[in-house]
Amino acid sequence: MPVEFIILPQHNLALFTYSGLVTFQDSANVVAAAAAHPNHSPSMRQICDVSRVTGVEKNYFGLLQMQAQIVDSIAPKGSERLVIFYAPGKAGQEMAQLARKSWEGLNSVIILVLDDEAAALALLGIPQSRLATLLEGAN
Repeated sequence: MPVEFIILPQHNLALFTYSGLVTFQDSANVVAAAAAHPNHSPSMRQICDVSRVTGVEKNYFGLLQMQAQIVDSIAPKGSERLVIFYAPGKAGQEMAQLARKSWEGLNSVIILVLDDEAAALALLGIPQSRLATLLEGAN
């Protein structure tokens, strides 16, 4: 599966892990599933690990459709949502920049793109320096 998620309520965090060739429908489906999860909250921050992405769909109409599908589930009412992309590689950077540009001008979602895993977690106030270590503590 090209994308999975885990809710970490103790950190007020949803972690999305992408791999391979990612489509906009994959992204829309996983965001909807995460938003419907019983431990999800509208104030929850997100980190997207796109370190294993090898490519991103080149369908810009699909991007707009995805935006329309997820805007209600990702954008909290009356506040901002922080989404951090951990994107050390070229394909992951491309995906993160597409996401950042698609939300540009909307004050409800703040997207930051980092190529350093420890820095991404530190920005969220998480003491672990690796996502794998964070997940070990969640199990």
